[in-house]
Amino acid sequence: MPTEDKKKLSIVCPICGGEKCISKSTVDLYLNTVESFFKSTRDNSWERYPTAGDVGECVKTAKRIWLCPYCKKPFEANFRFKTLKVQCPNCNSTLNIPASHRTLC
Repeated sequence: MPTEDKKKLSIVCPICGGEKCISKSTVDLYLNTVESFFKSTRDNSWERYPTAGDVGECVKTAKRIWLCPYCKKPFEANFRFKTLKVQCPNCNSTLNIPASHRTLC
């Protein structure tokens, strides 16, 4: 993502609307690393999905906030027990749940 695009990207908490809930440096790091995922899955992109970015926690509710790499919009973590994939509520893209939030029992 070009530097100009990152500066224009203003992200607020999807839960409380606050500006302190999401780590901007984590968003930048996530968007930079997910670029390599898209480059490496050109031939088999239908078999794999990028992981949602775990970019913060709402300071009012303590709920986790994830970021979609497709629409670049944050959303409240919406994982379900025994599943590895979620839908972005903003653009309906399929994403993998971050590994730190998976229940592997």
